[in-house]
Amino acid sequence: MAAAMAVSLLACGGAQTTETAAPAEAPAESVVEEVKEEAVESTAAEDAGAAAIEGITPGRTIKVGTAGNNEPYSLVASDGTWTGIESELWDEITKRTGWTMELVHIPDMAALFGELGTGRIDVAANCWAITEARLETYIASDPIYADAQVIVVKSDSEANSFDDLKGKKIGCTAGQAAQNTIEQMAPDYDWEVVTYEDTNAGLQDCSLGRVDCYAHTVTTIRKAEASQGLSFKILEPQLFGNNVGWFFQDNEDGKTLRDEMNIVLAEMQADGTVAAIVSKWFNEDATQLISDDFLKANR
Repeated sequence: MAAAMAVSLLACGGAQTTETAAPAEAPAESVVEEVKEEAVESTAAEDAGAAAIEGITPGRTIKVGTAGNNEPYSLVASDGTWTGIESELWDEITKRTGWTMELVHIPDMAALFGELGTGRIDVAANCWAITEARLETYIASDPIYADAQVIVVKSDSEANSFDDLKGKKIGCTAGQAAQNTIEQMAPDYDWEVVTYEDTNAGLQDCSLGRVDCYAHTVTTIRKAEASQGLSFKILEPQLFGNNVGWFFQDNEDGKTLRDEMNIVLAEMQADGTVAAIVSKWFNEDATQLISDDFLKANR
């Protein structure tokens, strides 16, 4: 099991730098008092903003587990800085609630859910698909956005259907929602399933022909094409569309935290914050794709 690495919320937005300036002349006493008053007013305003959200527990400390393997979802750098959709969502949540967030980096996606099951983390956050299989063990937040799972081949491939891929190697990201679907389909198509811990590496292999095709989300495929200069052909039909959310333990504490998270998430959806963050990373508003038939059994 991968070691968990906790970093402070301050690291989420990027590396912090400190510069030492030469001693300056002491400001006048009136200026000092004015600065103090402004600081007090600013702190009071922040506290009032957090307290304005009814139904949440003040002073929470939440351990958020993420695989942190790739953008646009979640990427944790070697210096502990965190970027991607999850980073920006959680930064906004802490600003609104005043909660303290402890980031726990667990690169192994399967191990991440194991950490959630044992209570070592409070939330599994890596833009996870809300699936029936996961809801058998955990509970999920309301959907954040939605995405579609697809199979792609390199753009010059002669394959145009799943039947054209019979007996081929198909890649997928370990722990990602498409893996389960691919493994269920594999016997019908005689596929050799190759799993990758790093999605970017898997898509590179597909582009180079080391695997014949790859299964992942449309948004991830488009992001890879734009950022890595790759080119793929999406095969029809799509595997499925899925809502995306956060996962919690299926117990009273987990349900309480989930319900409070939904209050904050609803506010962020209503004022367009989630749409803005998602659109920044996907170049489209994937909140508009949320399915109305969200699995109500989760409630």
